[in-house]
Amino acid sequence: MTYGIRPSLTVDVIRSLTSLALVLVAASVPAAQAAPAAAGQPIDVLVIGDSYSAGNGASGTTYGPAGCYRNSTHWGERYAAGLRDKGYAVTLTNHACSGGRTPDVHTPRPMDTQSNRTTPAPAGVTTTAQADAHLAATDPCNAGTFPAEEFWTYRATSVLAGTIVYDCTRTLRPQADFVTPETDLVVFTMGGNDAGFSTIVQGCFVVATRTADACRTSVDAARALIPAIKQRLIDDVAALRAHGLRSDAKIVQLGYPFLQVDNGFSLLDLPTPYPAGDEVRRLITDATAQLATVPAVVNASNPGLMTFVDGVTAKFAGHEPDAQTTNPQTWIKEALSGPDTNVWYHPNDAGQAAYSELLLARGTFGAGGTTATPPAPTATLRVRPTRRAFDAGRPVRLKVAVRLSDGTRPAGRVVVRRAHHRKVLERRRLTVARDGRLRVRVDGLGAGRHVLVVTYRDRTAPRVRDRVRVRLLTRDAR
Repeated sequence: MTYGIRPSLTVDVIRSLTSLALVLVAASVPAAQAAPAAAGQPIDVLVIGDSYSAGNGASGTTYGPAGCYRNSTHWGERYAAGLRDKGYAVTLTNHACSGGRTPDVHTPRPMDTQSNRTTPAPAGVTTTAQADAHLAATDPCNAGTFPAEEFWTYRATSVLAGTIVYDCTRTLRPQADFVTPETDLVVFTMGGNDAGFSTIVQGCFVVATRTADACRTSVDAARALIPAIKQRLIDDVAALRAHGLRSDAKIVQLGYPFLQVDNGFSLLDLPTPYPAGDEVRRLITDATAQLATVPAVVNASNPGLMTFVDGVTAKFAGHEPDAQTTNPQTWIKEALSGPDTNVWYHPNDAGQAAYSELLLARGTFGAGGTTATPPAPTATLRVRPTRRAFDAGRPVRLKVAVRLSDGTRPAGRVVVRRAHHRKVLERRRLTVARDGRLRVRVDGLGAGRHVLVVTYRDRTAPRVRDRVRVRLLTRDAR
């Protein structure tokens, strides 16, 4: 079964979009954290889940069973590569599949059916029951391409004139089947397809099918399903444990970005406009508030087992699709953004990188269970004056840019002094909303040349400094 969006926008087509889901988007419940693995220690990572875990939207090579759209450059692969760069010995396998739902973790998933196939009936096979047994033994639809993941079931519809007419259904094994005694870390996104989120995309954002009534109906229906989805996620964790996941292994669930940029997008086909963008964003936020308690429930019986990675909506802020026009800064492929409909409303390469950065900022989540600590992040600082020279008696303005090596946004303190002076001229705190950039105003400098020392420090990164020379000119000196 293909899970891209076709022009007809059928329900099956949109199902992959539900991986954008409303589950666990922007909040987390702190869990007891084990110490991270030591650099060089083997870490076995298993990715399961839906299309956001498979990698729809990435620009690499697709692989795996048909319809899963796993991608060689999705966030999981980038996360593994980033850990390897830090010295960890990482093995990653991906068994996520586009369109995945919570039951797929512990229950076989039918993918597609070939109907009205024929094969000769051997001697003695005259009934459909006998034909079913023969088909199961011979397995004629199975090409053996992915024997560890796929199997076929058969249903004979008739046996006439020595010919069996039958249907065969390709089925994926439960994702929990791929847990092994070596699995250290399970990472996934899951839950949105259960809520029928495809109908939200179709009813709220796609030009050809969106209406105010359809959008409101689908949002209300999704909201009603949240409690059930929460329990299914808890059941999924239990299934992973039942399939042999060690008690000292770790489970990490990622959230999802909003589907619409925050610009008040509304549908106007009813007497009263329906604020589709705001309502869908509120749905995702409200769902998070309820479903982010999953780790707390899970960890009550196995402390430190599960973590939810928050910050996805904040990371993607301003980079969501825009159903009103388009968003040139989007990190999510918009509808009609290209001919490959299977990747619409999934993260592009920038979005995949954003996901991997969120994971890398948290290291290995304690996978491996040693007491070693990962390398501390380092900071880089760059300071430039906004002008070549300033008027004496007027403030000097500086452009400050800070970056952290682990990809997180800096939230430390910037301090400005004159060289060889202890007096602080200016002190400013960065916030994550500033993306590491700010402008600093420095007062109290007299005419002449000055060397300013700008220092940045936070709780984790070592202190860094940069120097900048400024000139303050009197009117006569100009």
